[in-house]
Amino acid sequence: MTETTDPIRVRSAPAGSKGSMPFRATPPSALGEPMIWLTGGALVLCLVMIVGLVAMIITQGISTFWPRPIDRVTLNDGTVFLGVPTEFQEDPPQTLYRTGNRDIGTEPFRWVSQSDIQSIDRPEYAVMLERSAWSVWLGIPERAILVNDQGEPTIVAEGPKAVLAFIDEHHAKARARWHEIESLKKHDLGRVNKRIEASRLRVREAELATRREQKPGGNFGLGAFVLVLGLGIASAGAAWYVGRLFMRGDEQQQLEGPSRGMRSLRMALVLVSLGLLLAAWLHAPWKDRNITEAGLAEIRQAAAEREAKYQDQYAIILARIAELEAQDERYRLEVIDPRTGRFAPARQTEPDNPMRLSQIVRLVDTNAMGSSEKVGVYLSRWWEFLAHPPREANTEGGVFPVIVGTVMLTLLLTFTVTPLGVIAALYLREYAPQGIVTSTVRIAVNNLAGVPSIVYGVFGLGFFCYTVGSYIDVGSDPSVRLPAPWWWVLLATTFLAFVAGYAASVWAKPVPGSEPTTMNRVLAWTARLLWVGVFIGVVVLIVRTPYFNGFFEARAADGSPTFGSRGMLWAALTLALLTLPVVIVSTEEAIAAVPNSMREGSYGCGASKWQTIRRIVLPGAMPGILTGAILAMARGAGEVAPLMLVGAVKLNEDLPISTNAPFLHFDRSFMHLGFHIYDLGFQSPDSQAARPLVWTTTLLLLTIVVSLNLIAIIIRARLRARLSGSTV
Repeated sequence: MTETTDPIRVRSAPAGSKGSMPFRATPPSALGEPMIWLTGGALVLCLVMIVGLVAMIITQGISTFWPRPIDRVTLNDGTVFLGVPTEFQEDPPQTLYRTGNRDIGTEPFRWVSQSDIQSIDRPEYAVMLERSAWSVWLGIPERAILVNDQGEPTIVAEGPKAVLAFIDEHHAKARARWHEIESLKKHDLGRVNKRIEASRLRVREAELATRREQKPGGNFGLGAFVLVLGLGIASAGAAWYVGRLFMRGDEQQQLEGPSRGMRSLRMALVLVSLGLLLAAWLHAPWKDRNITEAGLAEIRQAAAEREAKYQDQYAIILARIAELEAQDERYRLEVIDPRTGRFAPARQTEPDNPMRLSQIVRLVDTNAMGSSEKVGVYLSRWWEFLAHPPREANTEGGVFPVIVGTVMLTLLLTFTVTPLGVIAALYLREYAPQGIVTSTVRIAVNNLAGVPSIVYGVFGLGFFCYTVGSYIDVGSDPSVRLPAPWWWVLLATTFLAFVAGYAASVWAKPVPGSEPTTMNRVLAWTARLLWVGVFIGVVVLIVRTPYFNGFFEARAADGSPTFGSRGMLWAALTLALLTLPVVIVSTEEAIAAVPNSMREGSYGCGASKWQTIRRIVLPGAMPGILTGAILAMARGAGEVAPLMLVGAVKLNEDLPISTNAPFLHFDRSFMHLGFHIYDLGFQSPDSQAARPLVWTTTLLLLTIVVSLNLIAIIIRARLRARLSGSTV
């Protein structure tokens, strides 16, 4: 067998020498082995932490709804109570029991030391009642009572077995009545209330219109209106005709496009046309005529007639609710607490009236259940959690409004931030001259990613809610509005600055194939200054316009702002600003990764810069753009601090989406899973009851974020496969 020599540790002898010349072994540090072990160990540690966290969330989250046995605990002092063991402690040995029955003044959770326990057993007929109010009740069923029409109670079942049979027979019908009552109160009465409110707002708008000063500048007469409208249409036609003139020249002119002067003239005619059409629309003869007192009286009379009709509908619904509640009051139960001997009351203010059967959401007699029945209760609790609204200060019930709010906010955030980030990145990478200004902007964008999220929340509250939202509701403050003549002078000046800036930017471009001249540079800087002036003019025209009084002036006048308060739209825009740097950076990197040879090939085929960007650059960068959208979605979905200021609330069952127009209610506040977790963990009045739901809600949030990301990842993979010519 031939012996091999390690080439790293043995060097061949020089020519003419004998044997081989050994040399000192290369140290491991030179080979990088310590860094390999260090980086590999760090990776393993990170993976262990991530897997451990996810495993803990899954383990704790899926075990929350499993039904646990009900213990009857007898203490050394003779106290007997029912409790569900929820937590164990080794040192000192003690058990935390959920005892419920909060509406009769008992502690809903109780720590019991093992040394104080005399005996523990599990009675067959011990039940836990999950109620629509006051959390759970633990007790032994004793009697079922039926109240007749005269209000006299009759015992129809006595003893645990008979009472449980009575519940099985009548509970489904009782809950159906309860759901019908809640639907009538929430939907039917709510629909009538909205109609009454809409009628009242019409009257309020008319009252505000009568108090408002005469419209600025007055309305055009019919002849003046026709003249202004005709001039606007004629200007639009002239702009179209000037744009078509260059097509009538020779072939070379058609290839070169319209001349610089012709392009500037066409832009001027377009702006003149827009200004004249705007004047015709604002001062049309039929617009905003002042309402007289007689007209206001007619509007009030019509509103009173409508409200009378709505009040009749309201009374019919109330009568139906009273009929159902009378039927609901007949079926009652006595479930006895062994510690106090008291039954569960219908209301805390009525301690002598047993609870109604419809108050029971779910009866759980775990000690008498088999495995299949426990699985049924477990699945039933999960369905309630996913498909129903919360109750009992969010410590029970479901999180359906929370899921809807979270998903809608995340989607609205993604659809808002992605176009903004892509446009900004395209300009920085493809259009902006690379210099100190562009580098400064990139540094600023990167630094914005490190700003604390609560700062964005304060900005969103001040700018979006109180500034932009207030403007949408009531317009600008009357004290800052410009007189109508001065407003039109400013509008004309802004139009002239726009035309001059457009012309300067056109004439600033050098002749193709030649270097920019001094005049070109001067015109370029002049164009920039004029664009800044145009921007300032547009802002002043919007903020100080005398023609806009808001879209929801009547509601705001009654102290109920629509967009001037916290809502989903402002929350999405705030999170869009928060995640915008992520999208800009990832999009820039994706655009830079597109080979220049593809751009040059497109230019060589005669494509313009925008055609190259639209057909070559953007498709090639789309996987990277989707990566930025995924990162923005993941970060925005988990943010809590900004949402506490600009939209998220503890409880709101009115969904931001409905079957009533306008269907998407972006002005509404909403519930969010991140804020819901914070509320359960730190703001809940019953922290022990809320603790298991923290894990379950966290698991749900993790599942939603991962699902949305997976959808985006699948789309990205398909795009990559299409670009590479393969299939997925």
